[in-house]
This record gives sequence, structure tokens and C-alpha cells, in this order.
Amino acid sequence: MLDATDTLILKELTKNCRIKVNHLAQRVHLTAPAVTARINRLEDSGVIKRYTIEVNTEKLGYDRQIFIRTAMKDASQRTAYQKLIKRYRNAIRHHYRVSGDMPYLIEGAFHSRAELNDFLVDLGEVATYKVIDVIDELI
Repeated sequence: MLDATDTLILKELTKNCRIKVNHLAQRVHLTAPAVTARINRLEDSGVIKRYTIEVNTEKLGYDRQIFIRTAMKDASQRTAYQKLIKRYRNAIRHHYRVSGDMPYLIEGAFHSRAELNDFLVDLGEVATYKVIDVIDELI
């Protein structure tokens, strides 16, 4: 079970997973060895699964950020759908199984409208879809 200090450590690591342990220790009012022990326990218990970075896709030239809800046209399209997702893996940031009438959610980032259109044409062969275009990130 997490206590308030564990929760504070997780919040700080979420903001900056590269924070130095001694700086983190100051923020949570513990010693560096105590923070290290808590982080190790959180990792060992699976609470912390991995450390990662968030990339600014626009600075990499991926100006078309979108979410797409999808549903396969029929079960026989599963293999073709999976191959399509793998083929566009560089543009697909996340692929989730979700609840609702369209059981998949794709988070993607494409270089251009043409690249997005090519993906949607290919996707339309195996699935129905709804596109949600990202206008701006608020946080």
C-alpha cells in the first residue's frame, strides 16, 4: 500500500523521471538512501513499470496528431488489421483496446495530411473508423 510519501515520490518522478535522488529527497523531506529504498520497492512491486520520455512530435515534424477509434469490419480482418498497425508503427504512438462500440483507439502522429490520408485509406480496407483531430494540447 502506498503512503503519502510514496505518492509524492511518484508525482515528482512523473514530472521528471531523471531527477537526481538527492534533489528528490529534498522535495519529499527524506534522506537520499530512504528515497532510493522506496523507489526500489516501488519498482520491485511493479508500481513503477518503466521510465520514459515524452517527445514533442511537432518538433520532429509530426504535425498531424490524431486519435482514431476503430472497429474491424469482421473477425476475418484481424490479421490484416494487425499487419497494418505494424506497418505504420512509426506513426502510431499508442494502440489501445477500449470499451464501447469501437474497441480500439489509435493515437497517431503523421508528418502531413497526405501521410494521414494514406493510412486512413489503408485502414478503411479492414476497419471502420472515426478520426478525432488534435487541435491543441492544453497541459
